[in-house]
Formats: sequence, C-alpha cells, structure tokens
Amino acid sequence: MTPEDEKPQAPKPDDSKAEAAAPAKAEATAKAAAPAKAEATAKPAPRPAKAPPPPDPRAVAAKERADKVKADIEGALGSGVVADTGAAKDIPLLRIEPAHWVKTFEYLKTAPEYLCDYIELFAGTDLLDKGVIEVTVYIQSMQCGHYFNIKTHTPRDDARLPSLVPLFAGVNWEEREVYDLLGVTFEGHPDLRRIMMWDGWNGWPLRKDYNDFDNIPTRGGDPV
Repeated sequence: MTPEDEKPQAPKPDDSKAEAAAPAKAEATAKAAAPAKAEATAKPAPRPAKAPPPPDPRAVAAKERADKVKADIEGALGSGVVADTGAAKDIPLLRIEPAHWVKTFEYLKTAPEYLCDYIELFAGTDLLDKGVIEVTVYIQSMQCGHYFNIKTHTPRDDARLPSLVPLFAGVNWEEREVYDLLGVTFEGHPDLRRIMMWDGWNGWPLRKDYNDFDNIPTRGGDPV
C-alpha cells in the first residue's frame, strides 16, 4: 500500500439531498419573483379626467346678446318666434321658427335699435340625422354695427321657406343656389330655378343621401 492510498478520502456529496432540496429552492425563487412580475405587468392607474375648459367669455357674451335680441323680437312679434339661442363663436345666434322667418328679418331691418341692412352670407346645410335642412344667414347693420347669425330648420321631405328676396333683393341667387343644391323651395321668389345644374338634373347634389348612381342627370329624357 502506498502512502497515497493511506490518505483519507473526501466524502462524496449526497445527491439525493440536493435533489430533494431543488423543488423547495425553485418554489422560493418563484415566490420571490412573483411580486416583481406582478408589479411589472400591472396596468397603470387611470389618469384623472381632465376638467372641462372654462367657457369662452366671448361666447358667453354672445349668448347673452342673443337672449336680449330674442326678448326684443318676441316683444314685438309675440312669443314662440325664436326656437333657440346660442353663439357661433363670438357671434349671437338665433334659430327662428320657419313660420316667422320673414317677419323676423323685417323686424331686424326696420327696428331703429337694429337696422340690419346687409346680408353677408346665405347658405344651407343638410342635417340628415335630424331630418331637416338648415338655412343660415349672417346679417349685419352698417349703421349700428350689429352682426347676427340667424338660422331656421325646414323638414327634408317638404323643404320650403318664404323668400327673403322682397326684403333683400341681393339674396336672389343665394336662394336659387340653396334650391338647386339642397332642394329648398323659397315661396314667393320671383325666379326660382336651378342656377348651377340644368333643369333635367335629378336630385339635390348637396344632400347627404344623394347618390350619383340613383340620380343620373338626363337631358330630354335620355341619360347623359
């Protein structure tokens, strides 16, 4: 026997104990990692809702002005003339019942405190979801400095309004344009006919349900 053979041998590791401890160690590691993982995957807290912006003081003043004009109109013409008031940015806005359309403009034109003598804009819009055509007018007074947005609604299926041409001759072509593109009949207009499309054109091109395939323009009864 050699001296090397006489040296004590180091004990071999007990593999069975290591194998038995492995699951417990893995479980402990998983538990330690779980909070960090949950924190990483957790949804961020919702942001608090933004407070609505403060009202525009110009719009507030315009609405107050519109309410004052409404009171004056209905004081002269009776209640129920003005359907609603508001502000178009900083411009007083009044929506007039169709039956009082002409009378309202006659009042604004002749009342000494208003003297609205110039229509700057006359236009129409199809409000399909509401079933109406909206006609809007911007009118001003050269003498008094007033500036108002006056609107009204007429049903899409029977769109008609009294003409303003007897009061404001300058809207002759504007009413013809709204008739031509949106199909609003202006009763009392001296020459209501199409101004852009020809007489054989079918339908009203600026209505939102207008379809070129359903409204083929014709001349003399034959498709163009």
